[in-house]
Amino acid sequence: MTNTPETTSQVPNQVAASQGILKPSDVIDIFELFGIFRRHWLIFAALSFLGLVAGLTYARYSRDQFQSTTMLQLDTKSKTGKAIADIGEFFESQSPAKAEIHLIKSLSVLMPVVENLHLNYSAEPQGIVDRFMRREGRMELELFELPVALTTKDDKWIAEVKSEDSYELFSPLGSSLVVGKVGETYRVPIGPDTVAICVKSIYALPGQTFRLSRASVLDVAEGLQKVVDAIEKDKNTNILQISYMDRYPDRAANVLNAIAEMYVRQNVEMRSAEAEKSLEFLEEQLPTIKAKLDSAQQLLTSYRNKVGTVDLGAEARGTLERQVQLKTQLLSLQQEYQEKSRLFKQDHPAMLAIVQQQERLRKEIGREEGKTKALPTTQQDVLKLQQDVEINNQLYTSVLNNIQQLRVVRASEIGNVRIVDPAYIHAKPVKPNRKIIVLAGLGGGFGFAWILVLVLHRLRNRGVGSSSEIERETGVSVYAKVPKTHISHKLSGVNERRFILAKADSEDVAVEKLRALRTALEFSCLDEGGRVLMVTGIAPGAGKSFISLNLMHLLAKQGKRVLFVDADLRKSRLSHKHEKGVSDILANTSKLDDVVVAMDDGAYFLPNGSHVANPGEMIASKAFAELIQECRKKFDIVIVDTPPVALVSDALSIAKLVDFGLIVIEFKKHSMENIQDVIDQLKMANLEKMAIVLNQCVHDGSSYGYGYGYGYGYGYRYRYGKNK
Repeated sequence: MTNTPETTSQVPNQVAASQGILKPSDVIDIFELFGIFRRHWLIFAALSFLGLVAGLTYARYSRDQFQSTTMLQLDTKSKTGKAIADIGEFFESQSPAKAEIHLIKSLSVLMPVVENLHLNYSAEPQGIVDRFMRREGRMELELFELPVALTTKDDKWIAEVKSEDSYELFSPLGSSLVVGKVGETYRVPIGPDTVAICVKSIYALPGQTFRLSRASVLDVAEGLQKVVDAIEKDKNTNILQISYMDRYPDRAANVLNAIAEMYVRQNVEMRSAEAEKSLEFLEEQLPTIKAKLDSAQQLLTSYRNKVGTVDLGAEARGTLERQVQLKTQLLSLQQEYQEKSRLFKQDHPAMLAIVQQQERLRKEIGREEGKTKALPTTQQDVLKLQQDVEINNQLYTSVLNNIQQLRVVRASEIGNVRIVDPAYIHAKPVKPNRKIIVLAGLGGGFGFAWILVLVLHRLRNRGVGSSSEIERETGVSVYAKVPKTHISHKLSGVNERRFILAKADSEDVAVEKLRALRTALEFSCLDEGGRVLMVTGIAPGAGKSFISLNLMHLLAKQGKRVLFVDADLRKSRLSHKHEKGVSDILANTSKLDDVVVAMDDGAYFLPNGSHVANPGEMIASKAFAELIQECRKKFDIVIVDTPPVALVSDALSIAKLVDFGLIVIEFKKHSMENIQDVIDQLKMANLEKMAIVLNQCVHDGSSYGYGYGYGYGYGYRYRYGKNK
């Protein structure tokens, strides 16, 4: 079989319901949501309006936030020229962008910024009205020192503006300490200590007040770490963008520029510090190297004066040059080994490689020295002395060159960071987005209304509301679904205890459903000879008395003699207190014909009678059975209105005497377990024929929803015009 769209869409819900995941009554479709919205539109309107007001208030009350940005470029290449290139690799520090971002937000950069801009001093404007009217002033502090021993965080130091360049300072106790001028520093004695204050500028109206406070530089710097944002513009571009938001646009720009300048300065100082340390070390070694060179030259001169001029052959000169070259290389390797020994262990591959190179050079030096042993002694001595002079001279020259280069580096160092774009003052705030806030308030109110309405809907509709589900689970037919209805016109002259909607407004939708119920009863009960009909419910408030009265009227309109028996001897609201009725007949103090109240059109009403102490026993007595039998003979149809089954056992006693039972269930108020329990009890009381009426139904899934509301049921309460 081919599934229609409607059938296909229902399959997942049916499968979920069969697995116990989702009950049919838990499913809310779009039409039901529309019906819920239509019925509770006042709640949606009220909460949406409150959300709108809250959004407008917050948008008006929140302060503007201004953002500034600055851009830095990281230079990872050396720009100190060819003269520095030889030693630049030793001094240059190449930091990746992520490392530089952490350095920018480090306390070593931010704490000096806080101190230089006096960000640890704050003047907070006071007054809700001024803030709401957006006329708050501004006061900038250059100094505000408090006595630590006499001050707590909760103390309120207040400064009141007197004029555009004067103010008055008040202590937490309310006493005036000083009337000061802008730009002047004051130190006021207070107890054993003093209060120091200097106001840099005032932009406020006379009479406005500010709460002054002082925080630690560390706390403010740590706060800046959280709000200063630094990112790399694009991957591997080495372009950093730093942004910061503040209440005042000029202060936002000043803070960013100060951070950028402090970072660049520290970067330059760090790089030049490396050159400074190396220069200091070489300058300390230079006198020692110069002394060794002078000593070697003096020894060579003295030897030549002693033995005279010694002529070296070409072979001896070549040997001298090779030995000087090899020993110079060996000396460089020794210096490199000492430098790397601070970074690596002796078994590191880099260290082992240097050791191997040193061993190779020593072997070559040994071979060259072996060649000089064949020379005369005089030539050997001259070669050794000249070798010492050459080696010390090259070392001295190298150190002098390095010192000169380091001096150039120190003088020309500009760091590897430069400011591309400084922070500018932007007059347009970036926060708050007042349109978004207002829309969020409106949407939040509307959303909260949905949550509230759906929660209330679930609380009110926790039971079963599907007739097909009831029939499937219980096997008992649902004869009618009577809608909830309102009576909008005043019904004068009507007995409010026995109000009949079918008589007052025969065109009401609920009356049409009751006519359908009447027809169903005729086919299933009355046409088969049944005369006595019991109407009961599960709990108070289901509307069984409403169903009984209207059913009595509709049956009587067909020319039948119909008797309504009020069998609730405990707490009925249909009968008057002084009316005689069922209890009086059972007590043999009255007769049926004497107490029956004729209503109209063949409808009769039998009140419950005088109050008795044992209503349950009277209902279960033989006399009550005889009364029902007498009513059966004198009337065409007898409708017995009983107390709820779940409260007392009266209905079970009456069930044995009737031909058909009608169970009135309030829409979405009772669980399937409760419904099944009532049906089982009635079956145990030998009531075989029964049907169910779903009362006070509210159809949320169509545009012609019932839109009425008339309350009825056990504990009957009706007020002309509208039920309570």
